[in-house]
Amino acid sequence: MNKMRNKLVITITLIVAISVLTLGIFFTNLLEEIYIDAITNRLEKEASLIKMLIPPDLEITNNESLNRIVQNIGEELSTRITLIDIQGKVLADSEYYQSLMENHADRPEVKDAFLGEKGKEIRYSHTLGINMLYLAVPIEKNMEVIGAVRVALPLQEIKASLQAFWYSLMLGLIIIFFITFLFSYRIANKITKPLEHMTSIAMKITNKDYSERFQMKRNDEIGLLGKAINLMAESLEEQMTTIQENEKKLTSVLDNMSSGIILVDKNGIILLANPALEYLIGDISELIVGKHHQDIGQKTMVSELIDRSLQSGESFHKEIGIYEPTKRYINSNIIPIIDDNGAIIGVLAMLHDITQIKLLENMRTEFVASVSHELRTPITAIKGFAETLLDGAITEEETRNSFYTIIYQESERLHRLINDLLDLSKIELNKDVLKYTVADVKGLIETTIETMLPQADKRKVILEKDLTPIIAKVDEDRLKQVVINLVTNAIAYTPEKGRISVRLTTYKKNQFKLEVEDTGIGIPEKSLPRIFERFYRVDKARARESGGTGLGLAIVKHIVESHRGKIQVKSKVNQGTTFTIILPIEQVGK
Repeated sequence: MNKMRNKLVITITLIVAISVLTLGIFFTNLLEEIYIDAITNRLEKEASLIKMLIPPDLEITNNESLNRIVQNIGEELSTRITLIDIQGKVLADSEYYQSLMENHADRPEVKDAFLGEKGKEIRYSHTLGINMLYLAVPIEKNMEVIGAVRVALPLQEIKASLQAFWYSLMLGLIIIFFITFLFSYRIANKITKPLEHMTSIAMKITNKDYSERFQMKRNDEIGLLGKAINLMAESLEEQMTTIQENEKKLTSVLDNMSSGIILVDKNGIILLANPALEYLIGDISELIVGKHHQDIGQKTMVSELIDRSLQSGESFHKEIGIYEPTKRYINSNIIPIIDDNGAIIGVLAMLHDITQIKLLENMRTEFVASVSHELRTPITAIKGFAETLLDGAITEEETRNSFYTIIYQESERLHRLINDLLDLSKIELNKDVLKYTVADVKGLIETTIETMLPQADKRKVILEKDLTPIIAKVDEDRLKQVVINLVTNAIAYTPEKGRISVRLTTYKKNQFKLEVEDTGIGIPEKSLPRIFERFYRVDKARARESGGTGLGLAIVKHIVESHRGKIQVKSKVNQGTTFTIILPIEQVGK
């Protein structure tokens, strides 16, 4: 705004200065013309008077009498007088020796006089070395021009007067310049100050500050502009408040959506992407905005579907696979955005992760298949042996008792399988409603191990314990079930004369650690990630011989996680396996 004020001040000052200077030049020229006209009139009269004073019978020759007359008249009139014959020869001169003067026939004023007219000329005199005004009139005798009288007056007085005028003019111009500068500054400041205020308000509006208003009360155009800015600020404040509220709602919705959102324009440039998209495709949502959708969607079918929708205006609903950064299944909805004229202006892509659903479907399928298989085996055995007995084909008591034993064992196995399935279902459905009590963990584990000593002795396995006294808040029944399942597994997969160690120690702050280590056959490294899956067995034949259901470790994992703990396993083939469980001593919120 200072630039505008300076421009106004400079412009007004220059206009006034140029105007005054122009008027000064005009008046100077006018004054000079007036001076010259006045002097010309004087010289005309003097020339006429001189012509009259020269005796008509006096022969125009170079003589002393004529020279004295010219000098006397020149002194009286303070004018230079020159008499010139028709040949251009100087006969007499009031201020210079005529004998030393050159021929004047070529002088413009003399030429005019020889023609019988009045001659006038302003030029520099080389004889006197100054600017002179020359006026020549003809001298006639018997109606014939016999010579000329030329009078001349120096222009020094005119020049001095004009210089004095110019000095006065310049002084006045300087005074007017300063006065104009002061007044123009006040005028410019009066114009620019409210404009600066309005500019400040506009800048604050651009920075989303709508609080300031134009306070000057004026009835001119600037006042109207200030009122308009105030109305604009109020309107923008209301609109921005509404937009910000809607933006917060939209941002909150987009940020908390589990589905990925991509909005592209008609050229395929990404205009909007929410954080869920980063989880799906691995690219940060803020970094992909402004890029072409093919730059981020080339590893999926999303880009292809977006291009097809942009070209055809069709909507697409399709399940697609994404293999980077991880393998996922995506349910995609591609919807074109069409304006009022029917033109496609963009595409909205909604991507919903259905990987877990797919995994659950696969797990359900595998679970049903596994349960069916596990149930079919004992049921088939029971049915087969029962049919044989019903047919009465077996008469030997020993064989018949063997069949009865097999039927009983298979029914027991079926009973265990059903109980484990029910336990697993209960744990999964009610993992947050366990019956927590303050328990002596050491005493609970000791009691549980004592009940399992006969089983270990039968397998000729040494069962050791190293237990630290710990009091913790746990579900005693579930923790006992964990110990039973882990020790049972260890006994089943440890050969004769093997060793099983159960250790209980404190761990970090407010946690305890339970370890079950055996010297059994171990678990291959590739199978470690899957041992907690339902019905997964590393050695299926040995598992069936042991009577296991394949659900024990899955139950253990769910019980541990329900206690807000974690379970770890380390194993080496033919060296043994160690299961480590870490549980909190206090249950937060319980």
